[in-house]
Amino acid sequence: MAENKEDSAEVVESPPPVPSVTEQQKELANQALQEFNQKQYGACCNIMHKLIAQRSTDPKVVHNKAVAEFYQSGFLTTDEFRDRLSSVCLMANVNINNSESLEDVDHSVIYYNQAVVLYHLRQYKAALNILDKLFQFIEPLEALARKAVMLLVELYLCTFQPEKAIGMLSYAEKTMFNGSKEKTEKENKEDSEASELWKPKISMFKTRCLLMMKSMKSCKREIKSLMNTQAMNTSVIFLKSNFEYLRGNYRKTIKMLGPPSFVQLFTESGECLPVMYYNNMGCVHFHMRKHHNGAFNFRKAIQENENAIKDLRRGAEQHKNLNGKPLNMIGVSRHYELLYNMGIQLLHCGNPLGAFECLVEAVQVFRINPRLWLRLAECCIMANRENNDDDRKLERRLEVIQGSDGSGIHRKLRLGPGIHKNRSSPGTPAIPAPNLEFAALCLKNALLLLREDPLNVQPTPAEDQEGVKTPPEMVLVPAPPGNPMRAMEVANLRCSILAAAAYVSLCLYDYALALQHAENLLRQPRLSGAQRYLGHLYMAEALVSMDKIADAIQHLNPETVVDISTNPPEQKSEQDKNDKGDKLDKGEKDQEPSEAKGSLYPWSPKDLTKAKAIMQYNLATAHAIRGEYDKAMANLGESSNYIGTPLPAQMYFLKLYLDLIEGRRKMAQIVIKDHFGHVTPNRVEMKINSKPNNVRNDVPMP
Repeated sequence: MAENKEDSAEVVESPPPVPSVTEQQKELANQALQEFNQKQYGACCNIMHKLIAQRSTDPKVVHNKAVAEFYQSGFLTTDEFRDRLSSVCLMANVNINNSESLEDVDHSVIYYNQAVVLYHLRQYKAALNILDKLFQFIEPLEALARKAVMLLVELYLCTFQPEKAIGMLSYAEKTMFNGSKEKTEKENKEDSEASELWKPKISMFKTRCLLMMKSMKSCKREIKSLMNTQAMNTSVIFLKSNFEYLRGNYRKTIKMLGPPSFVQLFTESGECLPVMYYNNMGCVHFHMRKHHNGAFNFRKAIQENENAIKDLRRGAEQHKNLNGKPLNMIGVSRHYELLYNMGIQLLHCGNPLGAFECLVEAVQVFRINPRLWLRLAECCIMANRENNDDDRKLERRLEVIQGSDGSGIHRKLRLGPGIHKNRSSPGTPAIPAPNLEFAALCLKNALLLLREDPLNVQPTPAEDQEGVKTPPEMVLVPAPPGNPMRAMEVANLRCSILAAAAYVSLCLYDYALALQHAENLLRQPRLSGAQRYLGHLYMAEALVSMDKIADAIQHLNPETVVDISTNPPEQKSEQDKNDKGDKLDKGEKDQEPSEAKGSLYPWSPKDLTKAKAIMQYNLATAHAIRGEYDKAMANLGESSNYIGTPLPAQMYFLKLYLDLIEGRRKMAQIVIKDHFGHVTPNRVEMKINSKPNNVRNDVPMP
């Protein structure tokens, strides 16, 4: 057996020589090519069978036969075709998995076909590695070069590299679709015909590049040119609606998409039109704050996606190929992308458990997306505490009085421990469940997936595969299924993660970690007013819990609360100025003002007065714990005037505590009668079981 293996290895390294081509074989090859170009794949395969009987060791013949049979099968036998490509590579002594081994132009077609298959399997980086190397060899093969360039542009877009894509398009227009003096008149005529044939596709590629780069002014010109040169087909409609969507013209976007009428269900690239339509409508309604309408559309998109897969399976059964799908339909399912969108929408609908189920399934595929881990943590937070209005409900206020002991004149009331409860849950955080332990794990993952905080280390330029240094602000953080995040987006996301992490740590009584997250949060440069407000509250509570009252009081000064907006500080760029100029373009009469951008989910406190009142209540709590009861009562009284009614349960608790600790029993009795009428104390002698708790904003900013 060992000897056979050695013999086999020798055959791979030194393939048998290919015999010379006879005139008869040339004629058969030409006939096969003609039949293939006329889409007579059955006749082509018959000729290839005759040819391969004479040239069974010729890699080109074996390759062409595999391609013809793949076309004849309706592209259903993808696995078989890949196996045959591997056999061809063995015969030609080519390593298909290593693009660096490409040295012969004759092998270019094999590598190109491999890249096409990888593209449809959504293995974009592997396909891109092949085409980047292939592009250096195929310039003499003009027909193949044009196809390879178009595929290369598509792969750049799929991997979110629009700058490279548009550069490749410019190169192709200059070198591949323009005639030159060095070429004959016939060749220049062929180039002109090819240019007219490829021109609409190039224009659509340019539009997609500009949309991804958010270069609205240039994109507007390109779309106008596109609409003037060709009919309003489905692709043009979707591009135009995407353009309006990015500009914030949501009603115009809906008008462009129109009613759901689908003459064809699938595009040539394997996209399901109903899925695209309902998904796009869901995204538009999301930004219009119509979250329930958006959820309805995403449900429709998921259903259409399931229907499309069922239809493909039926077609495969009719072709007696139970496991196969056409090559361009292999990646038709958008199940996980739709689940991601649906989860975000349900989170904004106030359905954290439904959102958690969607996102926990999506994270299995998009696990390198730090934003997705944050959304999962927010689902857990909202499932444990929906909003801050819970503290104003009657049942929460009734928790202040736990019960009574004794009877008659000896009856005494017991104050409860406040509204804080044991939030820990049984089990391990490694098992996905909507609890705060799992939220802590999600937030840890989110922080680990971000680039290291530039505040902690000296930034060094990253290097790409070619050794070219990239400035730190240009390094992208992948966030599939969406675009990669740039430095500014990463900075904003880090603030949101740190705010949520500080809150979760407080709920889990890990005060040292909460203090660390809050300190890091307050150091961030891209901090919104609301996040700065939360940072001071969370840091103060952590310090109080660690018995550092003096340090906590420094963070609870109401006068420092000057901004609670959810928008990060604006940093105007040249692109922003271009966009603004584009929106004021007088040439577009039907331009509607884009809707104001801000928080897609309301949060409390909504105004500065209430925010200062909450801060002042926390200051009163800190003074009470420190034993400074006069200061505590003064701050509590001032806070209760502005915080709004009904007051949160914590404020009643603190008022009773201060009245009793200073012997104001009648005042305590008045509070009980006014707000806890079901309890009528015979004597105002109460057992105080705990000190008051801080009030924090329990829903961190998304």
